[in-house]
Amino acid sequence: MTQTHHRPRRAGADSQPRPDHHVSQSICMHLGSPCPSLARMLEALSGALDKARDVTEADFQICGESRLDGCDRHCPAQYVASHDRIRVFCDVSKEADTEALNLFADALFSPVSSGIAAAVIAQRPCAIGEVRSLLPRQKADPKDAAPLVDAL
Repeated sequence: MTQTHHRPRRAGADSQPRPDHHVSQSICMHLGSPCPSLARMLEALSGALDKARDVTEADFQICGESRLDGCDRHCPAQYVASHDRIRVFCDVSKEADTEALNLFADALFSPVSSGIAAAVIAQRPCAIGEVRSLLPRQKADPKDAAPLVDAL
């Protein structure tokens, strides 16, 4: 089961939904409800990428591991974030196969996914969050491209 809204909200925060982002978050298998720590991490990553948009290339991507400290379990999490999409996978180790995790997330969040066999994913996340940008994709400025040099 997933919950979909425009932007995660922190309890007591005055953050407004953003019409240029679509946020989806699965139910945490430990909590039985959406994880507030995951929502805060999605919001922080989204904010950081928004601020970096003007000084980074269209294909800019960051990935890494973190701990969801606001979570009673202090779940480890993996994230992959670009200007087009941010995904956070909760309660997986840093050795978890990112490609398999993305196939699992596609099966959960994408209406055009063909699904995934359960055996493909060795570590199933307890929760997944995704932010998709609804902004037009950035295009590289042709004047910034290095000219091709004929070596012959």
